[in-house]
Amino acid sequence: MPTQVNTGLPHVIPSTSKMATLRQARVGEMIRRDLAEILIKEMRDPRLAMVSITGVDVARDFTIAKVYVSVLGDAQDRSLAMRALRGAAGFLRGHLGRMLEIRSVPELKFLYDQGIQRGIEMFEILKTEEAALTGIQTIIAPGTYKVEKDHGANERAVRVDQVDFDTDDVADDDVDADDIDSEDDDIVDEDPNAE
Repeated sequence: MPTQVNTGLPHVIPSTSKMATLRQARVGEMIRRDLAEILIKEMRDPRLAMVSITGVDVARDFTIAKVYVSVLGDAQDRSLAMRALRGAAGFLRGHLGRMLEIRSVPELKFLYDQGIQRGIEMFEILKTEEAALTGIQTIIAPGTYKVEKDHGANERAVRVDQVDFDTDDVADDDVDADDIDSEDDDIVDEDPNAE
C-alpha cells in the first residue's frame, strides 16, 4: 500500500479509494497551471472568458485527466462554456504537449465543479435565514456576561442579572472587568414578591 503524501495541492483526490501518488498530483497541478495560462493567453473564445480551472485529477495510468472548471454566470453561460471547452479539448491537449515535459499528455475530460455553486447556494440560504432572524432577540442566561458597545464605541462587560420574559427585555448591570471575580459569586435566593 502506498504511503499517503500531503502535497498541499487543491482537488487532487481520485475517484477511486486509493490516494493519488505524488507524481499524479504533480502532473495534475502542471496541467491545471498550464491550462489556465492557455485559456488566458491563447483562447479568444468569449464563451471562455469567465472560466476558472479549479482542479485536475489524473488517472493512475496517466491516460485521462479530469479537469474541473467553474464558470461565472447562469446555467446558459455554463452550458456554452462547457461545450466550448469540450470542443477545444484537442487544441488544448496539443498546446499542453508543447508546454509539459511528459511523454504523453492525458486525454482531457472537462467537468463542471459544483462545489463553488453549492457554496453560493449555501451563502444565499444563510443570508435568507439571517434576514428572517433579525427580528428575534437572543435570550442570554442570567449570571453570564456579554460585551456591549456604548455610544463612544467603547466595549464594556455587562452582567445579565435577570430576564423579563413578559417584554423580552434583558435587565443588565454594568460591570468592570476588575469587578468580575468567580470566587465571590454568592447565590442569594430572594422572593421578588416579598416586602
